[in-house]
Amino acid sequence: MAQKIPTNPDVVIIGAGSAGLAAGQELARAGISYVIVEAANRVGGRAYTESDRLGAPVDHGCSWINGSSNPFRRIGDLNGFTLVDHTSAGTDLFDIDGNPASATEMAAYDRAYGAFERALGRAGKAGKDIPASEVIPAMPYSAAVQTWEGPLNMSVDWDQVSTADWWNTASAQPSQIVHEGLGAIVATLAGEQPIALGTSVNNIDWSGSGVSVGTSAGTIRAKACILTVSMGVLQAEKIKFTPALPAAKQEAIHDIQMGLLVKIPLLFDGTRLGLTENNWVTYRIPEDAVGEACYYLAWPTGHDYMMGFVGGRFGWSLYAEGQEAVVDYALEQLFRIVGSDARKHFIKGFASDWADNPLTLGAYGAVRPGKHGARDIVQETLGDRVFFAGEAVAGELYGLVNGAYFSGKSAAQSVAKTLG
Repeated sequence: MAQKIPTNPDVVIIGAGSAGLAAGQELARAGISYVIVEAANRVGGRAYTESDRLGAPVDHGCSWINGSSNPFRRIGDLNGFTLVDHTSAGTDLFDIDGNPASATEMAAYDRAYGAFERALGRAGKAGKDIPASEVIPAMPYSAAVQTWEGPLNMSVDWDQVSTADWWNTASAQPSQIVHEGLGAIVATLAGEQPIALGTSVNNIDWSGSGVSVGTSAGTIRAKACILTVSMGVLQAEKIKFTPALPAAKQEAIHDIQMGLLVKIPLLFDGTRLGLTENNWVTYRIPEDAVGEACYYLAWPTGHDYMMGFVGGRFGWSLYAEGQEAVVDYALEQLFRIVGSDARKHFIKGFASDWADNPLTLGAYGAVRPGKHGARDIVQETLGDRVFFAGEAVAGELYGLVNGAYFSGKSAAQSVAKTLG
């Protein structure tokens, strides 16, 4: 690809994830020269599918094509991917002792979900920007619902979730999962774009009329840059800015905390363990133990692995014990509900590494309570030269791969308008 990389581009795009690749496509359509620099040795960012470890495609990061406005549904269809509807997926529910839930318990679970959504909806509609934990009612199965919707959806615990941020989230339905992996669809955006892989950025000088971007391969001078790195990278100050970022922007960056979702694929020998393909697998936990569980997606799109999930504070602390401890915990919880005989059918598993991946330092961003405007502040352009994009500044689509895509596209359109 080296011969295709401009030596003096109009724009430098930092990051070859969904946002960066979408930005590149938009700049190409506008006839603006650009180069994408990516610190990893692959494209996709947190949309990453690999097949080597389990012999089947596994999404380490985002997995769902969510919402009615999602370009990856069309891109997947055009490229021959297999999209499986997951809008009305069922649930294999178990009680606190690990036994299959009765109809009465399933009804209690459904009531808890309804009460949860109504409570957050009332707070959000009233304009409250407070910790979500303050409004959620205590009732049977509330902890299970909160675990799914907090640590395993928002990537943080409910006392760290802003009710205003939750209220301003777009619907995730309809949804599909991809047999070949969503990360594989995102990678198709790379096409023939000029991308310098294995090239990290260490500083951005925006003091002049353009920008100077310092990379591990030298300095690139351009008229503007589009920055798509994670909030974790910005919070750790992996990239230095000259002049320094305005105080309000620095504060806003830290107000979008990096949460954690650890995905734990567990490969079995084809035995289905009494669990239904594409169903959620949930069990009741004590009401004072929100987040302290591993829930699952059973045999996604027919693959022979269960996908386990842990997240939030519990996910951070469990991952700190090492990947082997994470896998052991996921297996322990699974065998508690399907029986220990299932152990003989287990082959191997692993845990996604977003917690200590230096290019992410977390999974995705969640706004702290009381800081609802942080995403807008981070997105503000620096001197008509440095533009921000990515899942954390994707408006109501925050935390989603399609949100990152639209954010990158919008940033590129703003660059094109600025450059005339």
